[in-house]
Amino acid sequence: MPEESVLKKATNAFGLNLSLLIHVGGNVNDVYQYPAQNGNPSRILRLSNHNWRNEKEALAELYFMKFLFENGVSVPKIFLSKEGKLVEKVTDGYHASVFSKAPGRIPTEEDWNEIMFLNWGRIVGQMHLHTQSYVPLQDVKRRDWQQEPWMDMMRHLPYEEPIARKKAIEMLNWLETLPKDRKNYGLVHCDLHAHNIFVTKDGAITAFDFDDCCYHWFAYDIAIILYSVILRHNRQDKKSDTLDDHVAWFLDWFLKGYQEIQSFEDWWLKAMPNLLNYRRLLDYNFLHQRYNLDTVDSERKMGWLRLKAEIEADEPLTNYPF
Repeated sequence: MPEESVLKKATNAFGLNLSLLIHVGGNVNDVYQYPAQNGNPSRILRLSNHNWRNEKEALAELYFMKFLFENGVSVPKIFLSKEGKLVEKVTDGYHASVFSKAPGRIPTEEDWNEIMFLNWGRIVGQMHLHTQSYVPLQDVKRRDWQQEPWMDMMRHLPYEEPIARKKAIEMLNWLETLPKDRKNYGLVHCDLHAHNIFVTKDGAITAFDFDDCCYHWFAYDIAIILYSVILRHNRQDKKSDTLDDHVAWFLDWFLKGYQEIQSFEDWWLKAMPNLLNYRRLLDYNFLHQRYNLDTVDSERKMGWLRLKAEIEADEPLTNYPF
């Protein structure tokens, strides 16, 4: 966590009271909640380290979010600093932004139903529809996925992983065959799993954490979500249905919501098994970036070795007949 002096500069920049901040987590960023006050809703302060994202990258992210918000997509409102900036440089190492807190909560078992799936599909459809007309700020643009350092599998997968590297090369070559026109490719969230949405009691969804947004295929944006649905089902001790039935249930309602807003290209479903495998390779790639197999705890080590075995055996994530 950053030092108090960094937090003090961040809160001063946005006119907040340091003593009211509550740290609520964060993976590569530090995230704090601030209570509703003086007619303003509860807010989120995000502190980002320049080693992960610089100010220009953060500005490109927030400008896209602002565009979606102004076009009626349910994403958090962005609050300007006292100097009218979306992103404030706090120190040479940190920059900060403030958002409205999304209504609702991370989805629980109670929320996991057709209404939520339908709304999840709708909000992704809205984002894919609007990104087709999005014009970024001049010289302030999010990266194409091929320029994202953390996605660079050939950089991070070690040579001691020849099978994973071979499969990564095959996957990257296959991706190059996919259409990159406006109907299929654009600036997408790229991480809209169930922990990056809040859902209300009536199933309404707000999408947040656009920190991974980049230019990628719309089909992959959907594959990320489906991948997370599969992993969630696999982690459950008590299952009321099989994995393939669960995938069918989710996709039926998710795609129904999506297609209310945006057309779904025929090739997307056929490509889904490959895109799911690609996401699994990226997960494996990320493990190699963040951890050392020799020093991780036993639970993470088990997961790591299981992922390695699945990749090397070409084990499908689901047998659903796409």
